[in-house]
Amino acid sequence: MFVTPEKKIANVLQVVKFYRSKAFKDYTDMLRRISDAIVGITTGSPTIVANPNVIAVMDMIAEVEGWIREIPLEDMEKQRFGNKAFRKWHTKLTEMAPQLVERLLPEDKKEAKIELVPYLLDSFGNATRIDYGSGHEAAFLMFIYCLYSLEVLKEGEDDVAVALRLFQRYLVCVRQLQKTYRMEPAGSRGVNALDDFQFIPFYWGSAQLIGNEEKLIPDHYINPTIVERHASRDLFFEAIQYINETKIGAFYEHSNQLFNISAVERWEKVNSGLFKMYEAEVLKKFPVIQHFLFGSLLSIDLRPEFVEPRPVEEAAESPEKDRPVEEAAEPTEIQA
Repeated sequence: MFVTPEKKIANVLQVVKFYRSKAFKDYTDMLRRISDAIVGITTGSPTIVANPNVIAVMDMIAEVEGWIREIPLEDMEKQRFGNKAFRKWHTKLTEMAPQLVERLLPEDKKEAKIELVPYLLDSFGNATRIDYGSGHEAAFLMFIYCLYSLEVLKEGEDDVAVALRLFQRYLVCVRQLQKTYRMEPAGSRGVNALDDFQFIPFYWGSAQLIGNEEKLIPDHYINPTIVERHASRDLFFEAIQYINETKIGAFYEHSNQLFNISAVERWEKVNSGLFKMYEAEVLKKFPVIQHFLFGSLLSIDLRPEFVEPRPVEEAAESPEKDRPVEEAAEPTEIQA
């Protein structure tokens, strides 16, 4: 039975509910599975096949992006960021979302619309604050997870196209929104953040770069000439190119975390380190996950295999790998 998803994390003390939940495992399993599927595959590879259901979601994104051209910008004389025309764009999204989602669902699963629409509405930024951040990116990926759960998308069969066709198309759309409406980074941590707006393009993009034929190494992405030359080959270099186009000043100043990661020798280590960083800096942060929605497809219920923490004296005798996820150290940087 489908339900309207709701916020379930009301305070910092409830954050642990998410780590112990079925939703946490299902969501992170999807991210890792797709990362593994795209190892060594370039974004433009002719071997990528997008099935009709993948194309349908891409068409939906193209449609909402088209509204940007239809809604004129408002006068920015009294404000530096956040063009209020975005609120009109988001109002149209709110009005059209049920219809957009219904088109994606088979007849016997139309009722799931009530569960998917809220994730879609959270996927493109906040209409009140006119901002966008990793939580909105996560909302879209949760929308994608729901489509997998409903078997609209097929695990394994659609994974490569979901990352390198569908998600890439989503990035084009949200970057256009960010630039057009001058959206602010949601909950920005400044130079301490990996990026103002996105995270997953770096994680999945680093998987694409593993074993790459061009012999690109992490140190190369701080060279603007190399980045521009290879921006279309993978999500990582494309994301760096977007940073280069939208920020001024030295890279090490405005993107310090990424600059530090460039010292890591191998893409495999970058990839595994970025996943740990995503867990620590996104999925373990109350300011982000307080906005996450939970229903029947992404459930906040305790996952059956979760093991409750043991007493301190007993846990002290256990190896690190046996510690529950919420007790593990929170990595904030990737060591070279």
